[in-house]
Amino acid sequence: MSRDDSAGTKLESALGALDPETRTALERLAENDPALLRETLSDLGYLDAESESVETVENREAVELTPVQRRLGELLSAMGNPRSTTDIIELLGDEHPSFFDEYQSAKHRPWMSNQLNALVDAGELGRYRDGRTVLYTPSIADAIRHWALNNDYFVSDLTVRHVGRITSDTNMPRFAVREGLEELTE
Repeated sequence: MSRDDSAGTKLESALGALDPETRTALERLAENDPALLRETLSDLGYLDAESESVETVENREAVELTPVQRRLGELLSAMGNPRSTTDIIELLGDEHPSFFDEYQSAKHRPWMSNQLNALVDAGELGRYRDGRTVLYTPSIADAIRHWALNNDYFVSDLTVRHVGRITSDTNMPRFAVREGLEELTE
């Protein structure tokens, strides 16, 4: 029996030990999104993250920001402390009132939330929860640092195994969390 045959037998045995629902889901994932399966296995420590090929790493889709989103991102790049949507509206009113002259809708929380979330989705801002409050930071690394503090982790203990949980908890894009985590652990 060759090594490949032996590995195939072990895999079949392991898959046979799974409940039918889990086995079906795993087979579908392997067929439909092998890159996600590889990334998940890497996040969980079953694969070496350094060995990932370009094709298997989540593609960083270029998110086209609108002019108002780009301007908002520029204005918030130096906002300092994490801030809620309401805090950001107040900050803009105090420090950049001309922004409201140009974009009247910016005074409204739902509109501002949509713009901030677009910036997070593009990897331009960080976001995390502190209780029920969503806070935004000018950097992804800062958001991860605050997430760690709120979840009883030392930043020095964070590894690629935490990418999935951080992504899930913060709703920041996976690529941004990976980059922010790399920045923190350099």
